[in-house]
This record gives sequence, structure tokens and C-alpha cells, in this order.
Amino acid sequence: MSMSPQQLSAFQAMGGFTPQQSATFFIALVLAAALIFAAWALGSGYRGWATGQISQAKFVGLALKVTLIYILLTFLLLH
Repeated sequence: MSMSPQQLSAFQAMGGFTPQQSATFFIALVLAAALIFAAWALGSGYRGWATGQISQAKFVGLALKVTLIYILLTFLLLH
């Protein structure tokens, strides 16, 4: 359901931005948070691998999972 012209003008008058700009901002926020999580997960996994606490296979699995999750999230949000 789309907004009526009166609703659009009221939204823009009170917010100072369009609904599309708001959606773009929130999508960017989610993708940035996911990227920060991915960097943290890969960094933690690397430290575990470097100290010998996890195997190389588990680290590669972690890297593939994090990459796949980020790609799927990006596809779902931007498609």
C-alpha cells in the first residue's frame, strides 16, 4: 500500500526527508552493522586460528558462513 500525496507531503514536511531516503538510510544501517559483525567474527576466528584454538578448516568454514550470510543479506535488502 503506497502513501497518498497528502501523506507523502506531511511525511516530508515533518521529517525533512522522503520515505525512500529513510528506507535507504535504514538499509545502510543494517548492512553497516552486518559488516561490523562480520569483521568481528573474522577477527575473532583469525585470533583463534593463529593461537591454535581452532583448526584451519573451522576458520575457513567460519569465513564462508560469514561471507554467505552477508551476501544473502545484501541480496535480500537491495533486491
